[in-house]
Amino acid sequence: MSGQSSSDDIFVFIMRHGEAESLRLDDKSRQLTDAGRTQVSRAASWLQESWCRDGKVDIALVSPYRRARQTYDMLSLDIHASKMEIFEDITPDGDAQSVHDYLDARLAMSKARDQNLKRILLVSHMPLVSYLVDAMCDSYTTSLFATASVAVIRYNVHTHKGILEAHYQGR
Repeated sequence: MSGQSSSDDIFVFIMRHGEAESLRLDDKSRQLTDAGRTQVSRAASWLQESWCRDGKVDIALVSPYRRARQTYDMLSLDIHASKMEIFEDITPDGDAQSVHDYLDARLAMSKARDQNLKRILLVSHMPLVSYLVDAMCDSYTTSLFATASVAVIRYNVHTHKGILEAHYQGR
């Protein structure tokens, strides 16, 4: 891992789903394409090689949209989450500040219960993933995310601020 980390730091992996089929009648039902599956497989390899050598995250929060759930399913072949939850608020039009506040509350609750969350994965969509990086890092640069991109944020649970450590944009 890069960067200095303290005992109050966790890593948040914010991932956009892989390439999905064209918009049809229902955006929620769009599925990954073959190319999208390949993208996710490559992103999973990068994540495991660079940040999750043990192949584990503590929790995965996944959008209810089909393409995000399929992305998580593909990713979980390489990266195992101790717990996976469908998170209704991380859809394309979700509110980044609300998600950031939820993560802060979740982290405070886990710390109070002596649960040691150190790695959190979110699988979501543009533009939310971009806005969420800005909200968590207090940067407001609105990074673009290619499909199956992953932003790695080292996040301090006391200051409620993160640093963008890496941004995998796919191959």
